Amino acid sequence: MKFTIKGNLTGYLCEDCNEPIGNVEVLLYQPWQKENVLEKAIASEKETFRLVNQEEANARKSLLIASTKTDEIGNFEFTIDEKFGGTAFDIDFVCGTVPRIPPKAPHRAPVQLHITTFYPKWKIDERQENYAFQWKFPIPSKWWCQIRGLFFDAWVICGYLRSCDTGNPIPGALVTAWDADFLHDDNLGSTTTDASGFFRIDYTSIQFKQTFLSPWINLETDPGLPLTFNSGPDVYFKATVAGVKVIDETKVDRRDNVGYCLCVNLCSKINIGDPGDNFPSVWTGIGTDFNISTIAPKGFDAAGYAGSGKYALTGVIDLTGQAALKTASGNEIDYRFLVSDLTTLNGGPAPADVNFSKIVGLTPSLFASSVVAKLVDKSDFTKIYDVSSDLSDFDAEGWFSVNKAIDRTLTALLLGPASNFLVMDVDTLLSLNTRALTKALDVADGAVKVGDAVPTALKIPIEKVAIRFEIREVINRAAKVFNPLPGNKTTLNSAIINNNAVFIKLAITELEGALCTPIGGNVHAKYTVYHPHLGAAMMHLNNNSITVNRDVTDGFLTLSGNLSPAVDGNANINMPINNPPNDMTKCTYSLKFWALARLHDGRNGVGYTGPLEQLFFYNG
Repeated sequence: MKFTIKGNLTGYLCEDCNEPIGNVEVLLYQPWQKENVLEKAIASEKETFRLVNQEEANARKSLLIASTKTDEIGNFEFTIDEKFGGTAFDIDFVCGTVPRIPPKAPHRAPVQLHITTFYPKWKIDERQENYAFQWKFPIPSKWWCQIRGLFFDAWVICGYLRSCDTGNPIPGALVTAWDADFLHDDNLGSTTTDASGFFRIDYTSIQFKQTFLSPWINLETDPGLPLTFNSGPDVYFKATVAGVKVIDETKVDRRDNVGYCLCVNLCSKINIGDPGDNFPSVWTGIGTDFNISTIAPKGFDAAGYAGSGKYALTGVIDLTGQAALKTASGNEIDYRFLVSDLTTLNGGPAPADVNFSKIVGLTPSLFASSVVAKLVDKSDFTKIYDVSSDLSDFDAEGWFSVNKAIDRTLTALLLGPASNFLVMDVDTLLSLNTRALTKALDVADGAVKVGDAVPTALKIPIEKVAIRFEIREVINRAAKVFNPLPGNKTTLNSAIINNNAVFIKLAITELEGALCTPIGGNVHAKYTVYHPHLGAAMMHLNNNSITVNRDVTDGFLTLSGNLSPAVDGNANINMPINNPPNDMTKCTYSLKFWALARLHDGRNGVGYTGPLEQLFFYNG
């Protein structure tokens, strides 16, 4: 007989802004305080949710039934032995990071959080063979914001930008948040509003605690100075659409001393036209985080790195912007994206037309389906249908028609005529699979021994592409009469791409050939780490009692916030773990090794690898 518990973890930043808690460990225990099981099971989570200290975590290890990890959208699943079918459970999760954490956020040790005690209300299938229980836990903003900020220095702004007069969302606006300061206002970050007018800006305290003397003196944080502050930033906003100011706040409009999560509703008195009515059709960015026409922190540098974190693009990237369905004269609009393997410096002349030989929708595997519009039922605004791109929406030359995609969706879903629906523009024009452009292979697992450096001959080359946007008005499709529109041939001259795994290896010298042997005296580690876009590498040692709980360094580790292409890895065949410092006592130890590549899909950094772990017993 099978017993299955399925659940979901979601963290709320605001009432209407939340995020899935993905890739965290979820722990299922037998109840710890058995005398209060019923009392705790009927209590609400607001009374039971709490931080688990290390002493409690150690005491409960013997009660652990199962552990699993949430997927990218926060879902998890346990399959448990039927002997637990009639019992209550404690459920915890271990948080080692939070979604969309800025690259400069400090590395923190994972924290364990107890959610609640519960009795599953099992549902049995028709054959009475399988029992299932569904459980979801939305973590309220007052807790999730505190966890993000207190433990991971992750601050966030969620907001909407709408028309003051109509309440309609303003999509495609570049919103920038500023911290009003004594000497120099700090830029907390910029982003582009989506089809619903929503925007989100993530930042750390580093961005608002600096002065013109930083990094030598941070006036707001350095101890011993006559004037110190531990408060949040004083936030105001600017926003533009196609270069036109729609929000122009100043220091006078600031929101003082905001918390880890700030929720705002901004409105503009400037009217934004609907598609087809002087609506600018433009390609503006990669995902929500990078703008193709500006330099860092939101754009691309001359060489093709994205953002202030000097990211390489990876995986499926959304080519974002806005495009009308028709021109003001009623003619349909088509667009397409082309790719060149030959690149030029950003800010200079674009590659010649002849080099753009790959076309999204024609070149095999380059196209990835994505939502390109939404249909809103005029008789019931709660009924919204996604319009996803499909290969059938492209013509023989790779021109994509949103109008064709809409008609196909209406037919497939039996929704009736287009006149029954409003068309909502979304930020994604098309999506491109960068894996189809990647030629370089990973460093083979057995090609380099642990402790040896990756030789030059095996290193992964830097790969770049240029991306071009073309857009046209269809005058007469049958006669092939077209008219280029403003924004045609908008080009990102160079974008660095990478889809390679981090090469990472770890071993303890004294355990080689005898993994179960207790160790005495000095202990040494061997490691190798390499990636052409390496951002960070960390090694951490702790024992069961947490009397030893420290990073291990050798001059290269702990690497953090690396932006230099020349620093792509390191190896050490004889790295001391102790002596100095001579702090290890008789106990069981865990040595963990993480690495982070500077890889980004335009919406999230995705280059985390690890941890690799070596366990050993030290007998002094």
